[in-house]
Amino acid sequence: MSKGWRNNLILAVILAIAGGGLWYVESREAEKEATEKQSRAISSIQADAVTSLEFRDNAGETLTLAKENNAWRITAPARLRTSNEGVQGLLEILSKTYEKKIADTITDAAAFGLNAPAVRLMVKGEQNAERLILVGGTPPAATRKHYLALGEKGPVVLIGDQELTKLLQKSDTLRDKHLASTQAVDLSAITVKKRSGGEIRVVKSAEDRWDLKAPLEDRADDNRMRAWSFALTSSSGTLFRKAPTSGEPDWIIELTPAQGEVERIPVYKTGEEFLALRPDEPDALVLPRYVAEELDKNPLDLVAMRPVASKSEIERLHLESGDKKVSAERQEGKWPKPEWGNIEEMLTRDAHRGAALRQGAPWLTITLGEGEKAKRYLMHKDEKTSWITPPGRPVALELTPLQAENLGKAIEALLTPPTVAPSQTAASPSPTR
Repeated sequence: MSKGWRNNLILAVILAIAGGGLWYVESREAEKEATEKQSRAISSIQADAVTSLEFRDNAGETLTLAKENNAWRITAPARLRTSNEGVQGLLEILSKTYEKKIADTITDAAAFGLNAPAVRLMVKGEQNAERLILVGGTPPAATRKHYLALGEKGPVVLIGDQELTKLLQKSDTLRDKHLASTQAVDLSAITVKKRSGGEIRVVKSAEDRWDLKAPLEDRADDNRMRAWSFALTSSSGTLFRKAPTSGEPDWIIELTPAQGEVERIPVYKTGEEFLALRPDEPDALVLPRYVAEELDKNPLDLVAMRPVASKSEIERLHLESGDKKVSAERQEGKWPKPEWGNIEEMLTRDAHRGAALRQGAPWLTITLGEGEKAKRYLMHKDEKTSWITPPGRPVALELTPLQAENLGKAIEALLTPPTVAPSQTAASPSPTR
């Protein structure tokens, strides 16, 4: 018994020593591998420690950038709005490692495609740290690889294409291409003026609600305003062109934030392109066509589309069409007939779009409530379209085809008198005997 116990103990000790030895060997290998990998690092400067950089692409365009208040800013050849995401992508190369060293020094730059580098990146960090990276050509015997020079004189190393994806970009990629610098959530007013005449002006009220002020005064639809304001601020252009030097802009966008100065952006239509002149920038941003469509927005498409804001406003309904009248009240949350619920549904759902006021007598009047607080909604229609005019508003609302169909069926059911069955009181003829 004791002998078996001693043997087990000895075996356990031997295994522990072997395991410890194996762990030691593996840890030394891991440490060696980490040290070797560190020796192949592109740069010892960490991306978050970079304070400025100069980037030149293969077209010869050069941009100088500096970090200002933890945000990147292009400072030369002019101060330009900058994409922080683009700069961070550019700096990813600093955390990469090369595959192997090809040469300690550059004796023949052309042999590595470094006589005309595809990319030149000078990075400066804290305490005067610097790293120059030059992207050369591709080796003849390797695919999806590039020569990289770490300094003007080398060394020259080999790195994979996938490591260079964000370095092999145009200088324009580093520029912010959003139409506006003002954020949609910060807006308190929007004005779009057209050269052809007229303007759209909307203002956010103290209740955080949008109201149209020009060319008509009405409540604006929150969802449509959210989409429109986003299109005018966050839409992105595609590239930059020389700025127009003469002529009046086709549109002028004025974005007023709750705090700060108004951002004014003229937009020109030049041939098939739409060019935006952002404040203090020397060139023009080419906009996608849909942005021009937003600038030509029909103001009636921005009005509030819901005839009645909430179902809680509807407790009693009265219908009047010609000499036909019918009324109903909601009792314990229910209407006496389902058709009244269909009318309530139409009144509390968004219509299709805003429209000019209809002329002529309405075919139907829907009244909410009674007495001095009664609100009358006028209904007009033709063969295909139905409109409802809410009280006190300068617009009619065009119903969707489904809304119009359901309303027609409900009105027909409620205003058509029930069919009376033929009287069964007449005596039947006596049978002939």
